[in-house]
Amino acid sequence: MHIRFSKVLLWIISFLIVILSLFVYAGFNGTPWEKHRQIQNMDSYLSKKYHTDFIMKKIDYNFLSETYQVYSYPKGHPELVFMVEQDADASAGYSDTFPKVFWESELSNHLKKTIKGLFPRLDDTTFTAKQIDERGEYFGPHIPTYKEIHESQLACSITIFIKSKWEKVKQAAEIEKMKRLSHFLESVHFPVLVQITYYEKERNQNDKVFFITEEGRIVDK
Repeated sequence: MHIRFSKVLLWIISFLIVILSLFVYAGFNGTPWEKHRQIQNMDSYLSKKYHTDFIMKKIDYNFLSETYQVYSYPKGHPELVFMVEQDADASAGYSDTFPKVFWESELSNHLKKTIKGLFPRLDDTTFTAKQIDERGEYFGPHIPTYKEIHESQLACSITIFIKSKWEKVKQAAEIEKMKRLSHFLESVHFPVLVQITYYEKERNQNDKVFFITEEGRIVDK
């Protein structure tokens, strides 16, 4: 009787250790079923956003933020590996770095040429695509913030800086250029936040800033 009780107790302890180990593993690595669900969701998010097929390469779990991250690339371009991750601040529930990776590749040449054709006086040194949280932008009282246009800090943006005071340019023509850029980005299925800044000498709180949102809206505070 004593031996049988000892065996049962040992079995219960072993079972509890296994359960505890699974909880610890899931806490640091996520669960297989949730990983599968997130991969499907992220694949659907990317395909809908960019109108192309993507390969899901690897999925990780960030136990600090309790979110999943997938490394992916567009089909036929394994060199363009980027990250898509859960993002509570994004309207779609996810953000990705595809615009940044695409921008740094030769595939972006046509896009850059089109933008430069519209804004030939842009500053090449600041003509970049980065995640918003990498920029550390300063916003004054006359400049709309990313929060005001409902953009997550994990989203990517393209910056266009034009060294001309807004009051000295043909404003209607500039607005028309923004509309043309918005239509172009929509036609090539490249939804990305674009920040267009007009400044005279040095950047300050009196800069005139416009945003073209991922949805194509032109925002002017």
